[in-house]
Amino acid sequence: MKKILGYIYDFLAANDFSTVIAAFNKLDLSDIAKSVYTYMIILPILGFLLWTKRIKTIVALVSLFLFLLLIRNTISSTSETLSLHDLVTFLGGAVALIGVNLYFIFIRQ
Repeated sequence: MKKILGYIYDFLAANDFSTVIAAFNKLDLSDIAKSVYTYMIILPILGFLLWTKRIKTIVALVSLFLFLLLIRNTISSTSETLSLHDLVTFLGGAVALIGVNLYFIFIRQ
């Protein structure tokens, strides 16, 4: 695990935000969704989290995935300026995700 985190840290240290966004935009999510390996990783983890009733962890992981999709759809990888529509969409989505997470962490215990 420490080795994987080291690779991620090295990648983030070597690249700036726009390079990371460009690399994330190059990913083909349909190929990832069709891959058997994706389900071999996700289903056991999800099963364990459901078995131990860690709903807050599941909500946090889903929120992280949705936040990455939100970034992918609103922030472009080029250096062009951000349109008002994309900015409002990003801020609204981020506020909604933060609200859902705060609800599950503090209100629904």
